Amino acid sequence: MTRNSCTTPDRIEMYKVLLSLAALAVSLAASTAQAGTVYFDSGSAKVHESRVAGHKQQRWVPAHRSRGRLVRGHYVRR
Repeated sequence: MTRNSCTTPDRIEMYKVLLSLAALAVSLAASTAQAGTVYFDSGSAKVHESRVAGHKQQRWVPAHRSRGRLVRGHYVRR
């Protein structure tokens, strides 16, 4: 095995493709992990969406702003 056998142009291209695929997989995993969280501009209010097969449940939604107006905490069916 010679010293230059590890750095042939084909291997370098293969490493570039593998690195780009790994970066794509990490970015997709990060984006899907945060897809269920909805942040409002009040800072502390956060609603986690959960899909329940069958009937909807009542969930408490903390105070938040909607269309520029402050909305008090309330229950919603999700």
